[in-house]
Amino acid sequence: DAKTELDTARTNTEGFIRMVTAAFDHLKRQGTGGHIAVISSIAGTKGLGAAPAYSATKRFQNTYIDALDQLSRAQRLGITFTDIRPGFVATPLLDGEGHYPMLMPVEKVAARIMRILRKPRRRAVIDRRYAAMVFFWRLIPQWLWERLKVRVKE
Repeated sequence: DAKTELDTARTNTEGFIRMVTAAFDHLKRQGTGGHIAVISSIAGTKGLGAAPAYSATKRFQNTYIDALDQLSRAQRLGITFTDIRPGFVATPLLDGEGHYPMLMPVEKVAARIMRILRKPRRRAVIDRRYAAMVFFWRLIPQWLWERLKVRVKE
């Protein structure tokens, strides 16, 4: 559905840019550095046929903060980033029909996010199972990935 795809793209790109640049510009004006943590998704790792716009916009988010991180370093601003990449989280967005493998409870994900924020790193995939999955995704050749069967809600 083009409307859903476009709405997703607007929210996850325009909304993301507005929020992240507001934080970045604020920290830049302060001149004291700082830390910006964003929640993207493992969906940005590979295009997922069940959610094309979502996957593409999450990849956009990953690349956007990579670029801002580079800019901060080049200008010696002292602004650092953490890209937090959860898998499927049991939120109302995922209610209804459909099967989501390794669905994680919100409380567990929130606790892991807090742990990551206490000891920041550049990128963090939430849950070891998802980290392993993402590692193996990257090993799948593109020609094979494009031929994998996906289930979508009709």
